[in-house]
Amino acid sequence: MERLKAWLAQFTAELENASSLNLDDALKDFSGDTTLPTLRGSIAADLVAEKADVTLNRVHTYCVKCFRTLLSSRGQATDGKVPLDALFGTYGKILRGEGAVSAFALPTLRVQHRLFDGLNQARNKRSFAHDNELLTVSEAQFIVDSVLVSLAFFERIEAARKTTEPQNTDDIPF
Repeated sequence: MERLKAWLAQFTAELENASSLNLDDALKDFSGDTTLPTLRGSIAADLVAEKADVTLNRVHTYCVKCFRTLLSSRGQATDGKVPLDALFGTYGKILRGEGAVSAFALPTLRVQHRLFDGLNQARNKRSFAHDNELLTVSEAQFIVDSVLVSLAFFERIEAARKTTEPQNTDDIPF
């Protein structure tokens, strides 16, 4: 038991030192999907091991699950065949329509759309998702870091949205 605690402490320290971004800010258990904790753990372990090229496919999977959940929470149906960049495009339009981002951040959202398109392309053509030559670790790390920073931003938007939504204080269940 003590060895496990020591390993966990070391793993946590390495993870926190691997990036200036706290992974909990970007990778959340955003739904009751039972695969999310395993997916998050796998991404974190690969990042600590400096294997961003290996984790690229799982980051893509996480993003698809995340944006589908965000769209569903707003009543938007999503087809399982819709690519990541299109899911993000729909989400970005919703954020713009809701006024969730200022005019200052709108150009950045457009850049984020290209980022998620790039992640989709890298996943399909330069990751273990298919029989591909991998990106260099440096390139993959750059893409993953950029995606994680974006996800942390969207998590802050969603957290602010949840605190400003009217809460149902009616105890009657109908």
